[in-house]
Amino acid sequence: MAYNQNNTNLPTFLVYPKRKSSGNPTADLYIQFSYQLNKINKCLGIKIECKQWDHLTHSIIGQPMHNQLLYQKVEEYKQKLMGAYYMLVQNGGEVTLREIVDMAFGKEGGKIYSLFSVFGDLILKMEKMIQPGKSRANLIKHRSCLNHLKNFVRLHHRSNEMPFSRINRQFIDDFESYLKFEGGNTHNSANKMLQIFKKVYRIAVDNRWTAHNAFAGRRLTYKKVAKPFLSSVELKTIKDHEFSCDRLSRVRDCFIFSCFTGLAYIDISTLRREHIEYNAAIDQYFIRKNREKTGVESIIPLFKPAKEILDKYTPEWIKSTSETTLLPVISNQRYNAYLKQVAAFCGLQKLLSSHVGRHSFASTVTLENGVSIESVSKMLGHSKLSQTQQYAKVTEMKIEKDTRKLFIMLNQS
Repeated sequence: MAYNQNNTNLPTFLVYPKRKSSGNPTADLYIQFSYQLNKINKCLGIKIECKQWDHLTHSIIGQPMHNQLLYQKVEEYKQKLMGAYYMLVQNGGEVTLREIVDMAFGKEGGKIYSLFSVFGDLILKMEKMIQPGKSRANLIKHRSCLNHLKNFVRLHHRSNEMPFSRINRQFIDDFESYLKFEGGNTHNSANKMLQIFKKVYRIAVDNRWTAHNAFAGRRLTYKKVAKPFLSSVELKTIKDHEFSCDRLSRVRDCFIFSCFTGLAYIDISTLRREHIEYNAAIDQYFIRKNREKTGVESIIPLFKPAKEILDKYTPEWIKSTSETTLLPVISNQRYNAYLKQVAAFCGLQKLLSSHVGRHSFASTVTLENGVSIESVSKMLGHSKLSQTQQYAKVTEMKIEKDTRKLFIMLNQS
């Protein structure tokens, strides 16, 4: 009974006994799969006496019934492995032994290491690690990337799964094109998706589930994008506008609160009384809150425009319990949709979003009025000053203020 195959281009098989210790008289029979210089061993679940094994014929001496069971077991394993092998190679691409074995025996409790299965496991782990009340933005981005990948593979590869071995540079380039032209993503958004994809693919590379690294030498580039913000005139226009619709008035007020605190939408929607502290020495209230997105602490003076909004919606907020929510909350999607209507009613051509309020705080409200970038960085809850520099806009008004004395001096000389 022979178990080896002569064609070196195909997986080969070898049955052998293995003892748990050198002095043990019994052994378990294993089947060894070999392909492209790699080997994987799998127990057949058959135990024999070591002296009964014939190494020349790969059979059990004097045990015809055991030999029949062994033959059936080996044939079953060979058929499963070769079936998986032909299934993987039919569409071309490099195939690894690990991938063949995982596909062949995955239903028996093993694990199939393919792109979507590994990606799905990563998302499950992320879900378990998210603490109650914390931002799920990063998780949402990973889910979006996975959905884009599934749609791409379904449309362009006519498959519901993608082995790591079939991912090459062309696959990555085609996926980037799909993200931009079919997925409706900007250049930077597409590269953020590729960054997530690269992280998942790196798991396969580190665990040697693929024989090559398709991302090797592939650089992800980001374009500098101007972050929109409101001028002091535009900010006043929105702040002073009288809305007949209560819904838009509430959205406007939350947006103005963001403009004078720098808080992102998620931080405004989770703002509670416990996040506001009073400093008796300077008779000033401060918002002290960890950002939902990063966990970095923000410390922000409660400026008068923001305090007036709190007084409007929660008149007794100073005496409220620590768990009291201070501002009206709607979904982020509806909030951004209504902000477009706010801009239209105010006659502004700019596309308002929740981020515009945060950018306006960094540029118009603080930096333009002489607040140091270090203080602005702490108020925004940034861990690095370079993050704040991306938000900070050097406006004509700030340049005029900074150079006013010089301008007067040069005019008088």
